[in-house]
Amino acid sequence: MIERLLITTLLIMLGTSAYATFKRRHVRVLGDLDTAVPRTPTILYFASDSCAACPSQARYLEQLLAERPDGLVIQKIDTEVEPETAVKYGVFTLPTTILIDQQGDVREINYGLTHTHKLNQQVAGLA
Repeated sequence: MIERLLITTLLIMLGTSAYATFKRRHVRVLGDLDTAVPRTPTILYFASDSCAACPSQARYLEQLLAERPDGLVIQKIDTEVEPETAVKYGVFTLPTTILIDQQGDVREINYGLTHTHKLNQQVAGLA
């Protein structure tokens, strides 16, 4: 019984480590791209009409804008209209939000639905 628990714990730790490594690598790779965004904190919001969670993410982003009237830019990218942009940024799930700082560097990537509270913390970390 204890062996199963140890193996399960080890697998969870390995999975978590692999995910964290993938995310760090993805941020580093995206940091090398020319983002061509305004020199203000920006959130790239990848969505599509067929995405079930995207309307909820849009509401969370609207709440974020209401809470932060300090010049945050949210740029929505429809992956059905601009698939090449989704490929450029390595988007593999919807919704995806990518936070870019004032220097144009990618600082955070959120795969899937991300709540206003977490986005607010991440945007605060950009300053």
